[in-house]
Amino acid sequence: MTEDRPEQANHPQRVVREFQKRRRTLPRWECVNATYSVRASLIRERRENLTRPCLARIIQGALCHQDGRRCVLHFYSIMPDHLHAVIEPLPREDGCIPLPEIMHALKSYTAHQINRTVGRRGTLWLDEGFNRIIRSQEEYRDWYNYIWLNPWRAGLVDDPHDWPWWWERGHRA
Repeated sequence: MTEDRPEQANHPQRVVREFQKRRRTLPRWECVNATYSVRASLIRERRENLTRPCLARIIQGALCHQDGRRCVLHFYSIMPDHLHAVIEPLPREDGCIPLPEIMHALKSYTAHQINRTVGRRGTLWLDEGFNRIIRSQEEYRDWYNYIWLNPWRAGLVDDPHDWPWWWERGHRA
């Protein structure tokens, strides 16, 4: 196991080859051939509703763009102030693409596009998000249910099947 050092912060890691711990504010665990549940949230000062169709389509497009380029996208749900996704980084060289690279590409592109759409500038996403390595089929099912039911639990729909900003592999609209 390795741990990122502060002097490495200026040089992004090109590949993950072994189980490691990254540390910024929160510790982040990464390993080869892992599937992750990730969450990206808006900063508190931003009041954009990510489920507004023009904004949700930006996020959908960015997620789909990453699918097959940097990761395998299993499923996602876009919520008014955050998004959830389950992703699997793709192989690179003799390791895999680092999760921070995937999330940076997603958040950077969507921030620029959403800012352009709403006529604003500045930070959109919290710098750090939540991510977790999914360690078993049972945990995968738990994350699937949690993310799929999230709009229903938030009172946004009466039936989770009605949520327009849910996507899962094999069920593209």
